Amino acid sequence: MLKEPRHFCHMNSTGKEDKVSIVLPLYNAESTILFSIGSVLDQTYGSWELIIINDGSADNSADVVLEFINGLNAETKDKIIFLTQENKGPSFTRNRGIKSATGQYIAFLDSDDVWVKEKLEWQVYYLKNFNEVGIVSGGFNKAGTGKDFEEIPYYKLLFKNYFLTPTVIIKKEFLEEEDSCFNERKKYSEDQDLWLRLTYKRKGIYLNKVLAKNIVGKANFGESGLSANLDQMHKGEIENLIFQYRQKRISLITLVIVIGFSYLKYYRRIWLARKKNI
Repeated sequence: MLKEPRHFCHMNSTGKEDKVSIVLPLYNAESTILFSIGSVLDQTYGSWELIIINDGSADNSADVVLEFINGLNAETKDKIIFLTQENKGPSFTRNRGIKSATGQYIAFLDSDDVWVKEKLEWQVYYLKNFNEVGIVSGGFNKAGTGKDFEEIPYYKLLFKNYFLTPTVIIKKEFLEEEDSCFNERKKYSEDQDLWLRLTYKRKGIYLNKVLAKNIVGKANFGESGLSANLDQMHKGEIENLIFQYRQKRISLITLVIVIGFSYLKYYRRIWLARKKNI
């Protein structure tokens, strides 16, 4: 059971704030990307670097970002890294950002999402003061209820993905220890796959606060009605659960239970999507 530390601390041994590397994939988001970047600039936690990776955008996203960066003061401009590549997809792009990161912590932001201004400050507090915690997440669009935070062990994550990518921050050393990254062969539920691998050995925390919001109002589990996204996301989740069984991390009985629960969630999402479109 995790308990609140007595003293707040997010300084390292040199008296400086630990740096957060923020990985932001950019793909065809010319109308929203500046809101995302602006939410980083507004953070109350000042020690960060922003790694923007243009993933082969076909619109004017890159030009919009470069023009914005050129208008910043020198100090802020030096904290932003802009990379470009042909379209490789989010997993490859995030992995490239992780490899380019120089911070002690890694956070993720999407180009159609924004952070609340205290996000990094709140999360670094928990990562710095709880040595056994490797990943901290929180509310996306809406907050949880109850106490300030709850511990999310591996088995709890089998039933529900508490760690939506734009709300996540991770200790970089834990990624390096496990040689973990996003599975570039997976197109759906690749984030859940990584969180399961990380929390099998490390503790996770969910903050009952809104940390991130979507600009265009998409749902947490899929944007449009009965789109193939819901089917593919469910398929990806089942693959993740079977992988945990094959790695001998869960029993066959547990596998049957969590797959059954996954189908219940899937049918509920289909029902909600149909209801929304009526």
